[in-house]
Amino acid sequence: MIKRSTAPPPWRHESELAMVRDWFYAQHARADAFSAPPGDMRQRAVDRVNLWLFKAGALPPAVLSTASLTEAVIHHDRVRKTTGDDGRALVDLTISGQALQSIYAMAFARFVNAFVDRDVARAHTADLMVHDSSDDGDETTTNTGTGGNGTTSTARGESSMYAHAATIGMPEAFVDLRHQVAHGELPSLIYLRKMTLSALEWLWERWWVKNATGDPTRALLELAERRQLSMEVQMARNHEHQGLDIESPESG
Repeated sequence: MIKRSTAPPPWRHESELAMVRDWFYAQHARADAFSAPPGDMRQRAVDRVNLWLFKAGALPPAVLSTASLTEAVIHHDRVRKTTGDDGRALVDLTISGQALQSIYAMAFARFVNAFVDRDVARAHTADLMVHDSSDDGDETTTNTGTGGNGTTSTARGESSMYAHAATIGMPEAFVDLRHQVAHGELPSLIYLRKMTLSALEWLWERWWVKNATGDPTRALLELAERRQLSMEVQMARNHEHQGLDIESPESG
């Protein structure tokens, strides 16, 4: 089981977290017989997580991973939807297939690292250092070639990753894919999408079901009230501007 973060959450109450949960996972949300489906709210969920991150500076890895993986799927969905209801082309030609592969790969690698790489920051620091022949505990370095530059064997570090993955119930295939993309080997878009959707389901079962157990009703009502207030303010401003136009002297 993934542990809860000890930092205070940036969401105002559990209902707000539940609302974002349902935006991410509409397929798991409880259907309301008296309300119309809200539509695709995944981008709203990603935006809300980014707002939380801006406010708090840190979030539970599961929340950040859900947002980044979902955003990769959203990019892909926009490209896959070739035409709209009116028949006009909607293909986003600014994103190539290779770029989509990179988006998926980066999101997936960060997701796995967040849960099974215990020394991410330390590893980045080690990459900037020159090793002669030492054992830092997780990796062994062997000099090859000239100039003192070495190649690092990460067998022990990777083994540790698999051990951490087993502890939290993460499939080995997730770690396999992380290692694959880390070495610049990008699988097909079909496989990357399949694994990303599997990762999102894993996050649902391992974190969201256990940590986001609230009812979204309160947050949805607050959202509707803020939207209504914003509309009323805008209408008042429009009426004020119209009144000023009527009172102003005619030109010419």
